[in-house]
Amino acid sequence: MLSRRLSDKIIAAHEVACDEDKREIASFLLGALEYDLSSIGGDQEEHRRWSQQMENAFARHEKAFHTLQKA
Repeated sequence: MLSRRLSDKIIAAHEVACDEDKREIASFLLGALEYDLSSIGGDQEEHRRWSQQMENAFARHEKAFHTLQKA
């Protein structure tokens, strides 16, 4: 099943960047994910919960590059 959410697509792209050892791109994508997650819901009540997939993206980045800081 294909995801409709931008955050899921960012997570998938981040995984590819980590696999290909593209630190700068992975950092940029992680920042984009943070930005997207911070804007979820806007002025409306948020119904989406933090997912294991989102948590895994941050853990994957730290494991691949030993940091969560942007390059």
